[in-house]
This record gives sequence, structure tokens and C-alpha cells, in this order.
Amino acid sequence: MKNAPDKRERLTDAAAVLIHRQGFAHTTLADIALASNVALGSVYYYFKTKDEVAKSILNRRQAEISHAIDEIDLLADPRKRLEALVGIWVHDRDIDARYGCPIGSLCYELAKGRGPLSSEASAPFRTMIAWSEQQFRLLGKTKQKASVLALHMVASLQGISLIANALGDPDTILTEAKYLTDWLRNV
Repeated sequence: MKNAPDKRERLTDAAAVLIHRQGFAHTTLADIALASNVALGSVYYYFKTKDEVAKSILNRRQAEISHAIDEIDLLADPRKRLEALVGIWVHDRDIDARYGCPIGSLCYELAKGRGPLSSEASAPFRTMIAWSEQQFRLLGKTKQKASVLALHMVASLQGISLIANALGDPDTILTEAKYLTDWLRNV
């Protein structure tokens, strides 16, 4: 059974890439099996439904956010930590312009139908907003003000990913990143 985690990881890897590129609704288990070089029948051993695949990807995205936050938290200054979050969008601008934000696109698509995955789909956003709010609180903002600022920041980052994708222009992310960085210096 040593191979099981490896195949499950391969399936999740393939599913994450395919779903990011073509969307959840347009990706089949057969597509995932083919891309991961796993027999379609074996997919059902690891994932009974496509929703289970989505949960696996959401868990991965949540882990990626947590890891990024852990890395950013090594910075001493909360303002620098917030700027580092903006830097992630700058770093990923080409892929966001091509396919959209890997977190935002999936979360939006899963939440859109308000089905069983919609509350789970909001977890990555809740994590980013809560963390950002904590940083603004460390900058001396009241809880209410920090909450508004955090929501604005995450909305700006997600919004610019959407616009960059719609326009096919990664430079729009650079423009917004500069604006957000200047904004953070004055908040």
C-alpha cells in the first residue's frame, strides 16, 4: 500500500492543474485519471466523487496559504508582512493572468452554486482575511477598522487576479500591487 499516497497525490496534483486551467465543471474524473497516468477505475479507490477531489484540492490550497503565511510571519513588521502578501500576487501574475488565481477561481466556482462545498470553499478566503485583519490590528487599528481594511485588501488582490485574467494582462497586477503597497505605507 506504499503506492497509495503517491497515487492520491498524483491525482490531486493533476486535478489541481486541470481544474485551475479549465474549471471544476469542465474537468472530469477521466481527465484527471489521464493526466495523472492512473487508470480511471483506480481513481474511485482514492476519490469516490469529484466533490472529494475538490475537497482534496481545497485542503491543498489551504495548506499552501498556511505555509505562505508561516513564511511571511517570519518578517518582524506587520506592514512588511502585508506587503509580502501583495508580493505573492506579483510573483504569480503570469499564471493569474492566464488562468486566474488558483485559490480564488476554485473557491468562486465551488461557492457559486451554494452546494455542499460552498462553506468549505470559503475557508481559504476566511484564512487570508483573518490573517490580514490580525496584521492591521498589530498596526494599531481597531477591530472594526482592521476588519474593513483586511476585507478591502483581499478583495483587491482577488479582484485584480480576475481582471488580469479577463484582460490577459499580468501588468494589471503590477499596477494594483504598486497601489496597494503605497496604500499600505499610508494606512
